[in-house]
Amino acid sequence: MKPDPAAPADQLNLLRQQLILAQVRIMELEDVRDELAPKLTETTNLLSAAQALADLKVDETAHLERVRASLQAEFDHLRHLQHVTNEALNAARAEAGGLAAREKALLSEVENLHLLTGQLAEAERQHLTRIASLEKDLASAQSGVATQLARISQLDAEQRAMKASRSWRWTAWLRSLERAFGGKP
Repeated sequence: MKPDPAAPADQLNLLRQQLILAQVRIMELEDVRDELAPKLTETTNLLSAAQALADLKVDETAHLERVRASLQAEFDHLRHLQHVTNEALNAARAEAGGLAAREKALLSEVENLHLLTGQLAEAERQHLTRIASLEKDLASAQSGVATQLARISQLDAEQRAMKASRSWRWTAWLRSLERAFGGKP
């Protein structure tokens, strides 16, 4: 039985088709890598901005804590002053009576202090809520970056494995012929 002369040509055409398909897949993977690179950069920039914002909010929280401690000290001092004033008021009433106006002023100051303390507590609660929201956003962004980095690593490993394969080396001459006769580089 004679060998079929068309069979090697069919195998050669089949090999060329497979080579072309492999090159197309490589180019598609390179396009995906090129598309993911700016997204990674953007995500990294977002993470940096989120970290800077988180650092700023931490500094603001520390400042608010110092302000709260200062207001608490003032509150305690005013409470002590209220106590001393009440004792002096009682003594003055016993001696002269008629210091009701001073007592009202002092009570007004205490109410103002209570109002300021409430406002400070509300501001602190809002600030802590904002920090928690930023921490969630930061964790979400970090998770997305980790996923994208893993995908990039996987694609790079696949490309290195393909280029290190025996078939890639053996078909280098076909690619050079393809480039020489008007194929894609």
